[in-house]
Formats: sequence, structure tokens, C-alpha cells
Amino acid sequence: MSVVSIVVAVCVFALALVWVVVGVAGLRGTLRRNRWLGVRSTETLQSDEAFAAANRVAAPGTLGAAVILIGGGLLTLGVGSGWSVLFGLGALVAALVIVGMVSGVAVRSVRWMLTEHDAAGCSCCSGGDAHAADGHAVQPAAASTGAAANADACGESSCGACTLRDACSRDTAVQA
Repeated sequence: MSVVSIVVAVCVFALALVWVVVGVAGLRGTLRRNRWLGVRSTETLQSDEAFAAANRVAAPGTLGAAVILIGGGLLTLGVGSGWSVLFGLGALVAALVIVGMVSGVAVRSVRWMLTEHDAAGCSCCSGGDAHAADGHAVQPAAASTGAAANADACGESSCGACTLRDACSRDTAVQA
């Protein structure tokens, strides 16, 4: 076994550990919005709810990529030839492709949630009466009281389906 094989295997195992932690936290909904771990895009970083939803969608793929990395690391250590490094590197490429794909699906799902919400006429900051007939609590628009009131009302006004609390942040910037 060469030193290069050991270094590659250790790096692959370290990345697998990170992805296991991120995947489990994503499934449980305990991964907090941050700048380093998880699915990060303009849409997912808008709110804690959007970040949690995206990482819950991506978690199974992230865990699957971690399993592939563990397998590649074990093969790198287990095969005695000089070519064993290719198992670790191949696992790394496959895992990166999988994580990239599931991250894209997660971002699209959050984008879909935002557009579905807007299409239903449930603008977080609008306070519109679109769903008053459904029995949902509708609060009056806070536009006349300023952007801070809009931010406070976001997610509680309208049809109540705005679980993405900061989704209206771009609206308040226009109103200010």
C-alpha cells in the first residue's frame, strides 16, 4: 500500500464523514442556514425554512454519495496495487456528480415552492384576501406602516402558506 493511497483514502473518508453529518442533519431538519455546508443558493438562503426544505430534499442523495465515498475509500485501502488510488478518485467524481444533481433538484424544489406560492396569490407581504374564503386568517397589508412591519408580517399574513418567511425580502426592498 502506497502513501498516496492512504492520503487519498483519508481525504475520501473525511469528505464522507462531512456528507454523512450534513445528510443526517438535513433529513432531521437540524442543519442551520450557513455559508459552508448544505445546499446554498439565492433561493435556499432566503429563509431558514427554505434552507431546511432544500437540504431535506438533498439529504438522501448526500447520504448516498457518502456511502459511495466510503466504498471507494475501502477499495483504495484494500486493493494492493498502485492503481488503487483510482477507486478513491472514481468514487469522489461519482459522489460529486450525485451531490451536484441532488442539489440542483433541491434548489428547483424550493424555487417551485416560491413560484407556487406566488401563483396562488399568496404574497407574504400583500396581506391580500385571496384565501379569506378558505377560513385562513388574513391580516391587513403592512405596506403603509413600512418595510419593518412587512418583514414582521411575512409568513403570517395572507393565506398562511408562506412558510418561507424571508421570501418577501425582495418585495420590501422595492417598497422602501
